[in-house]
Amino acid sequence: MNTAILHDPGTVREFLFGDGPDIAADALTQALHEQEAVRELAGGVHGLTAPVARIVEREVASVVEGFLALDVVDLAAGGWRRHAALREAARRTREVPGSEEVVALATHRITSSHQPQVDVLVDGTRVGTVDLDLRLVFDLEGLVVVVRDARLTAVRSGRCLVTGRLAAHRILLAQRQGQVNLPGAVHLRHGLRLLPEPPPAQRPPPPPHSPPAAAGDVGHSRQADRGSRGDRARQPTVWTGGRPA
Repeated sequence: MNTAILHDPGTVREFLFGDGPDIAADALTQALHEQEAVRELAGGVHGLTAPVARIVEREVASVVEGFLALDVVDLAAGGWRRHAALREAARRTREVPGSEEVVALATHRITSSHQPQVDVLVDGTRVGTVDLDLRLVFDLEGLVVVVRDARLTAVRSGRCLVTGRLAAHRILLAQRQGQVNLPGAVHLRHGLRLLPEPPPAQRPPPPPHSPPAAAGDVGHSRQADRGSRGDRARQPTVWTGGRPA
């Protein structure tokens, strides 16, 4: 397998088939036709002529092409989120806001596997399912990255050998290998979050309210208030002799 030098691997579709309109769809259609995958699935369907089979092959290829829009670097980043050294650096920098660490990683491998399925329908009847197997392997060496505030914010150096393989029913449809210079290929404008977002801080519960007074107590209090005001308004008269003073 020849190894290409890639400045930006782009999507899985671009990595496996190249960048250009209909290149991936044409290549997938041809591979499905050569392997007779659709005719094998729908061989018992009455009226499945060769032109109809080609149409079905094209539709299946179009669905598979849409799935291959996955970003290659994002798939590798998913492995970085599980790397112990990066997670530890992320925890330390989250505890000290504004701090950053430069982390050198040993040679390591990240594997990203996907097994989507495509149902094949003829005249509204499902006649079979195309089982796909997509596998990308990232062999990384000399990787030096910057972690700041629990995010991977820059790649200072490193090389990555990417090997991609797409198969259907264990039949190889496409494969490619490429060498990626990571500092030029990885663009981390907002950083790659390495840890889950912490849960929002919970507000303290409101202070307890005083229990409302019972109806009888309120009436008693009001009556007592009225009695007090009445006593102050009508003080006893002081008599001196036979006539009021």
